[in-house]
Amino acid sequence: AALAFCQLHICSGLELSIDSFCLKFFKEMDIEEAIQEWNMVQANLRKVSNQCSGSFFLTAAACFASMLLLAGRVLQDPAIMQDWRQTALWLGWLYPPTLFFFYAMLRAAAVTEKAGRVGPLVNSWNLQESDDAPSVDVDRQYVVQYINQSQAGFFMKGVR
Repeated sequence: AALAFCQLHICSGLELSIDSFCLKFFKEMDIEEAIQEWNMVQANLRKVSNQCSGSFFLTAAACFASMLLLAGRVLQDPAIMQDWRQTALWLGWLYPPTLFFFYAMLRAAAVTEKAGRVGPLVNSWNLQESDDAPSVDVDRQYVVQYINQSQAGFFMKGVR
């Protein structure tokens, strides 16, 4: 449970770094600085998710082993599920870590989803200062393509 709690905080921090990038870019509207900042955010996402992927796999293995242990115990003695105290004991220690794990995975997927929405968000902004400028902003399109093609997100062992 403590490991899943740390994973949740790490994923929340990664989401906040994406939010911080978007807010800073929206305030300053500086394309060159935004590209440099996105490089930092993307590198941070890759490095942190790569370092955390082992703990996610460890948590998944522990949850799976716990479920196998319960299944083996039930197959060995089916009467164990008839006693509500035994059932509550088994489920009481089995479900919380499993639910924490699934919630941590959901938050990791939310990081990838949020990173995927940055390009369309930037595309909706008007980066040109004059109203008589053409409607297609080449610099904005460059930044949007750069962000989209960076494929930033939460990677676990190279899988997004």
